Amino acid sequence: MYANLHTTVHILMCLATWPHAMQAPPDRRKVNAMRTRASALSLAMLTVTSWSIANQDAPVPTMNGVHRSQATVEANVAPPAGNLTERVTTRFASRQANDVGRLLQLAQGDDAAAYLAARDVLTLTTNDDARLDALLRIQALQIEEPLARASQRRFHLELGRTAERVGRLDVATTAYTRALPEGEAADALDRLVADPYERARTFLDARMYQRTIDTLSTAGASAPSIEGPALRRLGRHDDARQAYQRWLDMSPGNVTAQEGLAWSFWFLGDLDAAQQAFAALPDNRGAYGLGLIANRRGDIAATERHLLNSNSASHWWLLTSILERNNLPRRALDVYLRLATGGSAYADDAAYRAAVLARTLGDEDLEARARNLIPKDSFFYVKDHGAASLSFDDQLPQVTPTAVQTAHWLASFGDLEAARTILLFALRDATSEAETVAIGEALNAYGEYRQPQRAAARFIENGSRERRTWRLAYPAAWPTLVQTAAATEGVEPALAWSIMRRESAFFPEAISRSGAQGLMQIMPATWDWLAEIQNVTTADDAFDIANNVTFGIHYLGYLDNYFDGDEELAIASYNRGQGYIGRLFESGDIAQDKSELYRWIDALETREYLQNVWVTRDIYRALWPDLNRP
Repeated sequence: MYANLHTTVHILMCLATWPHAMQAPPDRRKVNAMRTRASALSLAMLTVTSWSIANQDAPVPTMNGVHRSQATVEANVAPPAGNLTERVTTRFASRQANDVGRLLQLAQGDDAAAYLAARDVLTLTTNDDARLDALLRIQALQIEEPLARASQRRFHLELGRTAERVGRLDVATTAYTRALPEGEAADALDRLVADPYERARTFLDARMYQRTIDTLSTAGASAPSIEGPALRRLGRHDDARQAYQRWLDMSPGNVTAQEGLAWSFWFLGDLDAAQQAFAALPDNRGAYGLGLIANRRGDIAATERHLLNSNSASHWWLLTSILERNNLPRRALDVYLRLATGGSAYADDAAYRAAVLARTLGDEDLEARARNLIPKDSFFYVKDHGAASLSFDDQLPQVTPTAVQTAHWLASFGDLEAARTILLFALRDATSEAETVAIGEALNAYGEYRQPQRAAARFIENGSRERRTWRLAYPAAWPTLVQTAAATEGVEPALAWSIMRRESAFFPEAISRSGAQGLMQIMPATWDWLAEIQNVTTADDAFDIANNVTFGIHYLGYLDNYFDGDEELAIASYNRGQGYIGRLFESGDIAQDKSELYRWIDALETREYLQNVWVTRDIYRALWPDLNRP
């Protein structure tokens, strides 16, 4: 592979003296407690756009150990044979020599070395042509991460700026479109896209409704097919009605316009016009609206008929609420049973509720039928029968893929970012379960849990019972940090990991649409309140792993105390807030009856959240008994 030993020694000396590789690997315990937001962002952006984040310290893996308290490597690890090692060393040598041209050539590949070389170009040159080539290679090579929306937007903004400066306006326009709803991207599209209709449609697709209307208005343009949906989303229902009517005048019989007009009448309170418009829609598309109108008018029979005709699980669930509220439990029970035999997210809730109503009605046969419909892996089955005994296989062969060896070699020189990148690319390309698990375990030892969790989940969906695979899918992430915080707050570590898995899927830079941040998805206002009650003045970064996990677990402990150890209420409150859950539980309709609480939490998200976290906690207890001590 190498021309001679002298060349190898020279390259390794370059590696050893490279500025980003000078520090020795830190103690894993310190990393778990002190890891910074920049380190997390480096991993997060690797999956989509890690083009500007410098190397950060992270724990170094042993070859097979996943949760060693202090990982070490040999001082002189031999480079593994293979093309990837050669390309990695070429990348180091080219970077050391500031050889941008050679790095760009290397970036034309399709492996981790190409990705790293493209990133290097961005750090070594201000030449826009070279930077654009590098950005396009990064875009082509990026690893999918659906949760990295913020990072994706930042990347596409930079790609758009660079492409615009070199005159690649087609590339710039596409990049800016992907960066929406960032204001800078919208302003750029105003410059680059002359057609106001095209711009307005782009802004509508990006849910920038006011920008949509302003774009058309400024240009003196009218497009009712664009204006109607935007105005409706803005709550300007009379203006939306007029737009939908103009659309129908231009395109008689257009079903989308008819439906928009019907909903405009509904929101304006014109029930007669709304009923006529909904009734004119084909294929029961107006059934939901007709059901709402019938309910508003107190016609329960018509409400039931229309909502059932909608063939929507969510509409059927609404119907059960209406029927129960109108003291019609037998008719509600029939709808619950129909839901229970379907495949929607409501099926297990409906089966359990049917059993509750049947018991109330004294119908033992119907209750038994309903209970038989409750899935055995569901929250409700666990509540009635206790957690199932989970068994796992230990038959997966131990393998050491070349990528793991290469990463280990790179880590021995302190280049942990390159080591993680090698592993992430290898994980994406792995096909066998044994190879995937070996690579995923190495990534876990570096503090990267999100991508291995996704990879392992695919094998579990296909029926794998291998313990190591399940541990990747349900990782004891940042174990020392979680165990320490859990012990301080009296929280079971399994519960903390279950919350983390549900909230962020172990993606440190996760941001929800409502603004919740980080691994434990803490809202900014809640973050400030938690800082205040803990008398913490230095934790101003909600994406810092140590701070976010510590704050989230403190909040779990607070909720557990608030509800006197009732973990169901604490879990539901972590999602919905203790005020709402507390008031609901104490309300006259619920009267502290859990079977009623499960039904009348009004948000499907919160009900599913409680159920998922509860069942996931049992899986953690089975997988990590030695680590699961509060």
